Amino acid sequence: MVRNEADIVEAFVRHNLSILDGLLVIDHGSADTTLDILTALCRERVPLVVMKNEAVGYMQQAVMTQAVRHVFANTRADFVFPLDADEFLKVMSRGELERALAALPPDTHGLLSWPTFVPDLRRPACDVLSALRGARRAVSEAPGLTKAAVARRFLKAMDEVLSSGNHRVEAHPDAKVRGMRRHALVTDRVAAVAHVPIRSVDQFIAKVAIKKLGRIAANIDWKPDAASQVAYEALRAGMPVDVDALEHAAVNWSVARSSWRGTPP
Repeated sequence: MVRNEADIVEAFVRHNLSILDGLLVIDHGSADTTLDILTALCRERVPLVVMKNEAVGYMQQAVMTQAVRHVFANTRADFVFPLDADEFLKVMSRGELERALAALPPDTHGLLSWPTFVPDLRRPACDVLSALRGARRAVSEAPGLTKAAVARRFLKAMDEVLSSGNHRVEAHPDAKVRGMRRHALVTDRVAAVAHVPIRSVDQFIAKVAIKKLGRIAANIDWKPDAASQVAYEALRAGMPVDVDALEHAAVNWSVARSSWRGTPP
């Protein structure tokens, strides 16, 4: 599910299709050229399906849960990787990934580690590919952050949904058995999901503002100590974007502000 990701969406599609059999991308009302880029990629006849979601609110959990079931219902996929446009599968090889997933216990979803990578924000690259090649893994990232690799059993397990952010599979709010479903970690030697949430100052400002509006419309606002909420409040107050502070926020992007790691600038 993507929205206003024109700077990175082509790289996202081309890279992940070098590993996966196909991609379903849902454009959530992009106002930039994201949809044009996706349409052009479809004309190349790559294994890409594009759908549009024009809801005002950011209903990621419901939309992605439905999308994953749609993929299973219409393909022979054994696993589906629910990714954002700033996420890139990082694998030893397709064969190693297949063997690791096949070795998971029955009725178990996979978990992939989710390292954050940060480009050089002080010296912006001339294009996104250069920025991605030069991005460095955050050394102070919080441990235990993962993304789900959803097993085919999800198709008929109607009491299961994706969690917010696609980090795991959990019980539907009305399910008789509550809590997170069974998962097993795939070693990051075999596969991980590289996360590049911040690519430039301009992209950061647009990302925070657009996501905030979508969450307000969906009545699913950020928690007060979320990195995005802290960034939004600073922007709303008219504070200038400090690159050192932005890099510190980038490496802690999905962590509550009280748990940020590393020394703040």
